[in-house]
Amino acid sequence: MTRIRPLRRADIPQLQAIDQVAHGESWSEAAFVDQITRADFRHLVAETEAGDIVGHAGVWRDGRALRITNVAVDADAAGRGIASSLLLDLLTHARDCDRLELEVRPSNRGAQRLYSRFGFAPVGVERGFYDRSDATGSRDALVMAVADPTSAAWRERIDALRRTIDDRTRSNDTNKGEAA
Repeated sequence: MTRIRPLRRADIPQLQAIDQVAHGESWSEAAFVDQITRADFRHLVAETEAGDIVGHAGVWRDGRALRITNVAVDADAAGRGIASSLLLDLLTHARDCDRLELEVRPSNRGAQRLYSRFGFAPVGVERGFYDRSDATGSRDALVMAVADPTSAAWRERIDALRRTIDDRTRSNDTNKGEAA
């Protein structure tokens, strides 16, 4: 089972290693420390029962706007719903936001599918957003946003995703118990 908790300073080297594999680069230690010390940031990590960090995600709050700043999952833990669980926890705090956005590489189709499940849709392109070019040579970011994060329809979508994730987690826990 994966537990989600707030980022701690001691986690930073592990997060940088995950980011290096997932994104080809990592935030600096200072950028991660900001995620811990500043009240306008919230950053979560996912860890196994053994204490191994398998993913992380963060948001930046600017008034009534919320921007997803980073989502990354360890390659060995991909496909287990960790990114979805992290996003659900972060978006719990989006109830009073009237703007919800993120940037993603146009070549990262898997992340775009994940974000689409949460109601994000492409709204534009930010030219030269990334410091490093991707495999296609692009440094651009696709900007994705939720049309109306204050709507009942979006809240229902998030609640349905939460139930799906919770059901999957309970099922996985039950199956682990049967195998033991």
